[in-house]
Amino acid sequence: MNIPANPGDVITDATHWGRDDFPDDRSWVRPIPDWVIDDIAKALPGLRERTLHPRDIRPEHFPLPRSGAFLAEVNGHLEAGPGFELLSGFPVDDFSYEDTALAYTGLAAHFGRISIQSHLDEYVVDVSDKGEKMGTGARGHYGSESLPFHADGANTVTLLCLQTAPEGGESLLVSGAAIYNAVLGEHPEYLDILYRGFHHHRRGEQAPDEAPVTPWRSPVFSFYGDQFHITYVRPSINYCEVEGTVITEAENRALDFVDSVIARPEIQVSMSLKPGDLQLVNNFVVLHSRTEYFDTPKQQRRLIRLWLDTPASRHNGPGKMDWYMPEHSRFLATRGHLLEGFAALPN
Repeated sequence: MNIPANPGDVITDATHWGRDDFPDDRSWVRPIPDWVIDDIAKALPGLRERTLHPRDIRPEHFPLPRSGAFLAEVNGHLEAGPGFELLSGFPVDDFSYEDTALAYTGLAAHFGRISIQSHLDEYVVDVSDKGEKMGTGARGHYGSESLPFHADGANTVTLLCLQTAPEGGESLLVSGAAIYNAVLGEHPEYLDILYRGFHHHRRGEQAPDEAPVTPWRSPVFSFYGDQFHITYVRPSINYCEVEGTVITEAENRALDFVDSVIARPEIQVSMSLKPGDLQLVNNFVVLHSRTEYFDTPKQQRRLIRLWLDTPASRHNGPGKMDWYMPEHSRFLATRGHLLEGFAALPN
């Protein structure tokens, strides 16, 4: 379980883990029970008839009467456990693509509100190779290149695997607490820099009247409500230099050390998502990555992604939502005054 966290204390709760805690034999993967699958199948027609926008779907629109204990256990892992869960056996072969996405959305609504993911008004994102390279004008989910470790927006990012790539596409996770403890124990002189944080490039997601770089800094490590939070996307920091933002030598040394910790094999958990696997990751305590993958004409990697906002969560820190879609950021609405430069946000 999570215990109150304070700056300068080693984090020893369930959010601190490494490779050996989750071996690649999938022994720790949680199968979706048959009665949950049955609940999903029975709830789907009713949700289909409602024709709701994903942002409006609530648990009562997708009743899962026999699944309460299972859902509570999964949510407990996200909130007070390692911060992630991998479920197997979602019935992706039983439905059309449209019904699969709808059933997935209905299930996910039991963990949080379906959140917007981009300025294109995307709520349900098809993740596949569309030939777009990550850069100052594009994010990384529409390409096949490897992605650096990062956090997504909202409380939770979820992925439902429909098809794997013939080669590559491994999902990698690291514990934010493990990164923090390494900095605390090996280079504590970097903590003030990481607490202060960095400006982030909005990569084309900003409104027409907004600057391409955030006017405030987002901390890499922060503590809100006695909970540790991590926010890290190195490319978004580096891209700020294109707009004239200066990153000092000391700041780069701190960032380089964070990257060196993340690269340690013993703290990375690797998983090959299989069709029907459903991954849920708490964006405030876990960073995620993906290795490069290669499709063939007969087999293309394809997943569906949702972001979930959880108002009841104890985790509500600064993050990617603040940079790309500040009007949807619960942190900026409730705690943003704690960020230096928050007053510079447009009204």
